[in-house]
Amino acid sequence: MKNKTKVILISIAVFILSFAGAMYYMIMNPFNVGITPLTPAGKHTDTGKRLELSFNYKKQRMVASSQYAFWIEDMNGNYIDTLYVTKWTAAGGYSYRPLTIPKWVSAAKPADMSETEIDAVSGATPRNGAYTVSWDFTDRNGDPVTGTEFRFYFEGTQNNEDSVLYTGIFNINSGAWTIIPDAVYSQPDSEYKGMLSNVRVAFHPN
Repeated sequence: MKNKTKVILISIAVFILSFAGAMYYMIMNPFNVGITPLTPAGKHTDTGKRLELSFNYKKQRMVASSQYAFWIEDMNGNYIDTLYVTKWTAAGGYSYRPLTIPKWVSAAKPADMSETEIDAVSGATPRNGAYTVSWDFTDRNGDPVTGTEFRFYFEGTQNNEDSVLYTGIFNINSGAWTIIPDAVYSQPDSEYKGMLSNVRVAFHPN
């Protein structure tokens, strides 16, 4: 009888732990906490004329963290295209947490983007590591851009209102170059500065 009772208690404990784990995943997964999705998305090409962003990423284990976006605007501030954005924000997370990559939300207006467009430029928060995203000088519709000068933005939400922004102006008629853009932190003493690091932007003319 004692053995039977023991087995029943163990079964109950296993059920409770399994249920708690499932609930944790269901509740926290939308906020990218405690999970490591498999792959990033975004636009990338290794050949041809392109602007290339490379960076190291370290996931922050906090609610309202680990969101980022890389996009292009013209010199008049008109949005051209997003090269990568974390999907939780793009798919509606911005309505739950207005502080999540707000500059990208204001520029790209994801509420007006189609599901196909969102899927094309977004992906789940990636594993820790080094990543590269590139732009082939086409707009959100796939048409070649006009003009020669543009501005890039790389924005990250590290934790709630704690954010970082990299930006710079570039000319697509110049020779090859690589720059290390300055990081502007909303909270200079932030403990989450390691989320995006080793950021480099390079122009490849061919």
